[in-house]
Amino acid sequence: MSTKSLYAKSDFFSCGVKGCALASVDLTDAEGLRELLRAIKNAKEETLDYAALENRVLVNFEHKYLTDGEEAQAGLLAGDALVFLDGQAGCVLVNVRKYELRSISEPPTAGVIKGPREGFIENLKSNLSMLERKLRTPDLEIERLKVGRRTTTDVAIVSIRGIADRNVVDEVKRRLERIDIDGVLDSHYLQMYIEPRPYSVFNQVGTCEKPDIAAAKLLEGRVAVLCDGTPIAITVPFISFEDMQSSEDYYERSTFASLLRVTRVIALFLGVFLPGFYVALEVYHFSALPLQLLLTIMNATKGVPFPPLAEILFVMLLFEIIREAGVRMPQAMGLAMSVVGALVLGDTAVKAGMIGSPAVMIVALSSIATYTVPDSAGSSSLLRIVFTIIGGLLGMYGLLVCGMFLLLYLAGMNGYGAPYLAPYAPDIGRDKQDGLLKTPVVDIARRPRSIPTENDTRQNTVHDRRGNG
Repeated sequence: MSTKSLYAKSDFFSCGVKGCALASVDLTDAEGLRELLRAIKNAKEETLDYAALENRVLVNFEHKYLTDGEEAQAGLLAGDALVFLDGQAGCVLVNVRKYELRSISEPPTAGVIKGPREGFIENLKSNLSMLERKLRTPDLEIERLKVGRRTTTDVAIVSIRGIADRNVVDEVKRRLERIDIDGVLDSHYLQMYIEPRPYSVFNQVGTCEKPDIAAAKLLEGRVAVLCDGTPIAITVPFISFEDMQSSEDYYERSTFASLLRVTRVIALFLGVFLPGFYVALEVYHFSALPLQLLLTIMNATKGVPFPPLAEILFVMLLFEIIREAGVRMPQAMGLAMSVVGALVLGDTAVKAGMIGSPAVMIVALSSIATYTVPDSAGSSSLLRIVFTIIGGLLGMYGLLVCGMFLLLYLAGMNGYGAPYLAPYAPDIGRDKQDGLLKTPVVDIARRPRSIPTENDTRQNTVHDRRGNG
């Protein structure tokens, strides 16, 4: 193999043995490189060949003999070292890479009171090791590939053989192999290629930052895609109700978990429909309000110069500006700015007569409610604006018609064989055991029918509540 193409990107130097040279880059671990050099220098053979190098010298190193120049260059750029022997074809790739990694900690977006607190980090190998620790089975299947012409990012497709539908695994692999892009820096790049409808505003793949969530989804028959350089794992197939679930639901009593899920569903509907409902009532259907409530709203909005629709949209804009500024500002200032900005700005605007206090309360409640389901907060915020405009222009009838069209659109979505609104559209009674009302895990004997699987048996016996099972 010619080494000329590698000189520009690496350091070449002699190993101290005649006819042996080594190539490395800045990512290579210095201590590991010194150990490799000592091992080669201590070789007793006067002349080495690759067989002796692999079987006698590099026994304590992870290594691989290569004849493909592109594969060797990819390994070198990833931080491995290449050992060349003069006059012999090929080279040996030795794993001496070392990256600076952050410690494993609880993800900021998936905090729990009970349950595991470890989360994925930006290193693919560490993330796979956490998954392998959760799933100690020889059926855990990991397929590796590289995506991105310039970045050659390591990507892993993880599934459980005998549970995951092979057609789903093959389809995910086919979609990833078709990606032809300069670079992949985050799993969101892959998400757009994996989704059946990449231009839809709704999530069509699951995302998680915790290995226990990823392991649970794999045990249900899903396929996970992990990308080097990001702590976010992607899972398919995906159904919308996954956003209503939390990992803590499975570490609490089922009755309490059911209450939390009902609360999330109510909060999601309030977040999306409440501003539009308020505007529709105030503009077109004020006679439907109780008299005392109507008088309260009229007194609170008296003197406001904007019509109800413009008022609500203006308050939404203020809240979005405060939220975005709170996220982008330094952490020490962000929280204080958000609280002070919301209180001072909102209170001042109400006292100045620019907006009414009911509008502030409605938008604040709606904004808080959307973040009870954080994974769908983006699509919920967009839908909230759309339904507010519809409520202001077409009233309650417009909201009902557009809501029906939205349900029809969602019911028609089907990704990787999983109906988007399952288990309620279509009605799958068995899957409702882990639906809005959660059944104790001891009574769930089958995997979800809405997820294509090769084996739907979760447990062979169901718990006997009388204590005999």
